[in-house]
Amino acid sequence: MKRIVEIMISIILVCSLAGCAPNLTTEKISDLNDGYVCEYRYGKNAKYSTELVDIDFEFDEQMFVNLYNEKAQYNPVYLRNHIDQCDLKLASGSEEVSKMLDTEISIRAAYEDTYEEVVVYEYNDDLYFFVLNMGGRTEKDKEGWYFMRVSDTLQTYWKQLTSQIYQ
Repeated sequence: MKRIVEIMISIILVCSLAGCAPNLTTEKISDLNDGYVCEYRYGKNAKYSTELVDIDFEFDEQMFVNLYNEKAQYNPVYLRNHIDQCDLKLASGSEEVSKMLDTEISIRAAYEDTYEEVVVYEYNDDLYFFVLNMGGRTEKDKEGWYFMRVSDTLQTYWKQLTSQIYQ
């Protein structure tokens, strides 16, 4: 048993030292359970913020489900080996990355003891999902932050929300 734990710790350590920080994919959802409350958070690390943004925005359950499922389709493990399929790459440590991380918006359907969440970012007036951060230890040309653009149909609806939050 001790040997298995050592092997698992070694694998985690190797992955973290290689700069590979995949965001595990989530399963798709078909609807939201009754009793949820809409919550919005904004700013760098909005996902972990306790401060909620209070805006006048009509939350559409189906649009949230669509956004959640679109994000869930991006598998970072797959994308790591197919970097060319990502829509946007920003250089690690660049001012662009810092500016983009400042635009983070967490959109949640929160329940009493859990929540469903989607995080989006804005770059050049388009919304993106963060999918992968690659270190450059073994492949310098792949180092960077990778994002997938939110589809056009969802851009239109969710930009109404983000424009209110950014004001």
